[in-house]
Amino acid sequence: MKQLVSMLLIAISFAGACRGKPSAIPTGTWKYRLLVNGADIGSAVFTNSLSDNRYVSTMEMEMNAGYVQNRVRQVTTETRDFRPLSLEVYSTMVQNNQVHKTKTVAKFNGSVVELDTGDAKSTVTIARPFIIEGNYFMNELIRNGFREGTVVRNYIYEPSVDTEEPVLMMVKVMGIESVEIRGRSIDLIRLGTSIENLKNIDSYIDAKGVIHRSVITMLNNRLELILE
Repeated sequence: MKQLVSMLLIAISFAGACRGKPSAIPTGTWKYRLLVNGADIGSAVFTNSLSDNRYVSTMEMEMNAGYVQNRVRQVTTETRDFRPLSLEVYSTMVQNNQVHKTKTVAKFNGSVVELDTGDAKSTVTIARPFIIEGNYFMNELIRNGFREGTVVRNYIYEPSVDTEEPVLMMVKVMGIESVEIRGRSIDLIRLGTSIENLKNIDSYIDAKGVIHRSVITMLNNRLELILE
């Protein structure tokens, strides 16, 4: 579940026809439908804002898979130059009328990470320079003009994958493709994203940098986020 949430956030973290290329990091709020193997099982809302020289990215997601309902809220806070400040994940799972809540809060002071999972607190020091899921990749793609074949790499801290080591994330500009969204064919920029061994994330963005569709292949399942 934690890795699924991570992949969904990565898929929409880049938040009509694509007649140009993004020139600024998009800010605003976008709503998505969540499909698994073609079945509509929930929704997601992604918000990206800039205030007091800080970017705050928030994802709220609801999933209903039969007898299990999940609600997840993740908040990422970074400086305007993409230095990590905090990463918060709150999850509520309801199954057979039983409610299970979890949280993971990471606060950053340079290479030092303070982790609070509700049940335990710990401090780790990361030797390798890292970022968190936020706006760094979009900024680098803008800086490189979204040229086809451009690859942006960096290490991100993702506690659902590893609490002590950052993991390598890569985003590649695949080119412009015609994609069917809500019964209409539009040209969008395709981005291919991979993080360690969790691969096959394709995101399709418009000229403002807003994702219209994201396709994730994971554990023999096909997950899709479709902009409403």
